[in-house]
Amino acid sequence: MKVNNFVYYNPTKIYFGNEQLIHLSEEVKKYGDKAILIYGGGSIKKTGFYDKIMKVLGDANIQVSECAGIEPNPQYTSVNRAAKISRDNDCNVIIAVGGGSVIDAAKVVAQAHFYEGDCWDLVTKKVDEPRALPLIVLPTMASAGSENDAWAVISNADTNEKLDPWHPGYQPTVAFIDPEITYTVGKYQTAVGVADIFSHIMEIRYFVKDHKIEFVSEMMEVMAKNVVKYGTIAVNEPENVEARQNLSWISAMITGGIMDVGVVQDMALHMTEYGIAAFYEISHGHGIAILFPRWMQYILSEETASVFYHFGQEVFCIEKGLKAIDGAQKTIEALGDWLYHQMGLESRLSAFGVEETKLHDMAVKATENCGGVLHSLTTLTTEDVENIFKMCL
Repeated sequence: MKVNNFVYYNPTKIYFGNEQLIHLSEEVKKYGDKAILIYGGGSIKKTGFYDKIMKVLGDANIQVSECAGIEPNPQYTSVNRAAKISRDNDCNVIIAVGGGSVIDAAKVVAQAHFYEGDCWDLVTKKVDEPRALPLIVLPTMASAGSENDAWAVISNADTNEKLDPWHPGYQPTVAFIDPEITYTVGKYQTAVGVADIFSHIMEIRYFVKDHKIEFVSEMMEVMAKNVVKYGTIAVNEPENVEARQNLSWISAMITGGIMDVGVVQDMALHMTEYGIAAFYEISHGHGIAILFPRWMQYILSEETASVFYHFGQEVFCIEKGLKAIDGAQKTIEALGDWLYHQMGLESRLSAFGVEETKLHDMAVKATENCGGVLHSLTTLTTEDVENIFKMCL
């Protein structure tokens, strides 16, 4: 049997709970007393979270510069704007408050602080800048786990591109995870965050051909089952502390490396969704939710049926003893029911204005950085991706 070789290392320090913000200033002070605070549309001001953060920093005489307005699917132009503010004010630490988009933008800002050119040069790896400012993150929702990994996702509306660079400096130095902060996240954002969590477990790490350590596979199944359970509860009971705690911790764990041991990751669905986001403003988690059951249906075969059926038994309690193809079909139906009915997400791309005339261009964008072929349980050509888009209209 193949031996899975891996190195496990995660340097992010995590403060978990609702009384941990008092430690923010001491963590900032380790690196200096000039911080840039990066956030999105201003919801943190409406909830009072902004005032709490500013009081802690102000009491410690930490100078704070600000960059607001980081958009969903963050644009490289916003990163450039924030990096200039950071340089102009001689900041020595980055503080990111928000969802995955804000944190992803802040990661590249940390590196772009040392590069006065266009940050897109860094995203595309045209320029290598090894330095990055220390990054402290305060996630406001449970989603893709950006608070605990060294990946970022940045968009370029000028070239219709969405890329996901990795850099060791993108790994947050400290994360403050307060499940109670996520109470303020609306039903829709909760649902798309949950869909993204689910995808990061199942699509990227579970539905892959490569051999996995069995314990890791079983851990993924347990995590996915809990995402289904607590995601549904959180959508219907926003202040259910048990649901929010479980989702917040699972979010931090999915990209923290614990599920990556001995696994060769694939991102067929994520790359497919990047093709959508290159042309349309759709929440990443929602795009994934629309694609997931259609992707499973498209690649369903005698080869994949047993994998899907086993997944369905463990996560959706599909009855045992069925033919694999029938069990797999029930699994796909259960996934669609959970995403579109229990979680309340729109099931069609056409609802977001996606037009059939754009599908080919979207498919080309989805596959162009992978040599025209995406890999997971099966390979997907550009034509296959376009066909999946058609199923989603």
